[in-house]
Amino acid sequence: MEGSNPIKQHYHTVIIGAGPAGLACALTLLEHGVEDVLVAEKYAFPRDKCCAGYITRKTDREYKRLGLDPADCGYTLIKDFRLYFKLKCRQRIDNRFLLTSREINRVALDDAFYRLAKARGVRIAENMPITGHDPETKTVVIGKTHTIGYDNLVFADGTLGFGSISQNTRRRNLAMQLIFPSDRPDGIEIHFGITKRGYCWVSSFKGVTNVGITDEYRETANYRDVFAAFLKDLGMQPNMSSLYSAFTPIGVRKPVIGDHIYYVGDAMGACDPFTLSGVRNGLVSGEKAAQAIAAGNPGILKRYARSLGVKFFFTRGIMKLFYVRWIRRLVFDVGCRFLSGAVTFFFNRFLNKK
Repeated sequence: MEGSNPIKQHYHTVIIGAGPAGLACALTLLEHGVEDVLVAEKYAFPRDKCCAGYITRKTDREYKRLGLDPADCGYTLIKDFRLYFKLKCRQRIDNRFLLTSREINRVALDDAFYRLAKARGVRIAENMPITGHDPETKTVVIGKTHTIGYDNLVFADGTLGFGSISQNTRRRNLAMQLIFPSDRPDGIEIHFGITKRGYCWVSSFKGVTNVGITDEYRETANYRDVFAAFLKDLGMQPNMSSLYSAFTPIGVRKPVIGDHIYYVGDAMGACDPFTLSGVRNGLVSGEKAAQAIAAGNPGILKRYARSLGVKFFFTRGIMKLFYVRWIRRLVFDVGCRFLSGAVTFFFNRFLNKK
């Protein structure tokens, strides 16, 4: 924190995590006249983020509503979108819903959102991980020495952040990615049949390629070997020293504990179990938490969490059905061959709602 704006001993609201959910919460609190807010972030910006780098049209609109235009970060449509099964291309789709940046990650977008929040007066303490929490005295310790009191605490620190101590984190998805320069043509490839209950991606844009894999995490699986084998099958041999991994949640967790501790974004489980998309849900959950805090009504966030829980219940049902071996064979061997129009409609309508 800058010397001219030192960390105080007490804040109306302390937010742990300066990702999309945490900053959306802080910005919305400002809109409601709550200015006594501190956001504690364990890293310094710009920071890395393990993701395929895509955002949907709805996510784009949500960012714009909050004052950030992703186009200013280089986000645009990549028209060529292809579905693969067992390394064989089964369908090409005219992409209408996924946007990405040149770097094919969220680093520039997260950094721009951080700079927007700073410009609007949000206090953000970088390199300040939470190291302690006492809900009885309503205090948190950030860094090594700062003990801060709060009236409201918001955990926006991801799937396995400090706040996960009070949540059920047994079930989760794993994502791994590697970004490197390449001469592959611009396009998005989504591969099924590589991992047991997940998908892989190969995204290339203007000389940069992002390769990633996802799966419902199993401790017995050697995912680094799976990743290396996938690269070999693709005919790629990049340096894997910068391989990055992260977890995403499965299932909506408790959105509020007591009447003053809130969970948003991945910390709340606001991530689609099938597609693993969660940026828009993170932004909206942050807004809902801010509205709940400003109104003194935790039910606002609880109702949103319930609506996500219902949606994810059906999405997970679809996912379980899709990963039945003969169902996937039916989708790719029959659906993509004889009902390609329906498959295109599904991807451009269903996924555009994320």
